[in-house]
Amino acid sequence: MDQPPQQQMPQSEIALLANILALTTRNMTTITTLLAQVTANLATTTDSKLQTASAGLLDRVTDLSHDLELQWDLIQSLDRFCPLLARTPPARTSLVTEINISQLPQSH
Repeated sequence: MDQPPQQQMPQSEIALLANILALTTRNMTTITTLLAQVTANLATTTDSKLQTASAGLLDRVTDLSHDLELQWDLIQSLDRFCPLLARTPPARTSLVTEINISQLPQSH
């Protein structure tokens, strides 16, 4: 059975969608960065319950950060439809930095 030919979306509509997607992802990246900063601040509090809550939240923010990196990679493939994105590619900044401490300093 023959399928009808697929209609192609006009480039102007693709450009509109690419711009909306880029703006939405940029906003999500900004919100995720702020959430990572708040979580890091909670981790340094003296309240043990807040420290425990922030540890789990930091893992989730890290996962979201990785998903956003993938999303930016996919959006970058639309740069021919989104000239603004082609001129100003998204900044690649790590939202979370993992530090492994093998030995703590001795207190005097």
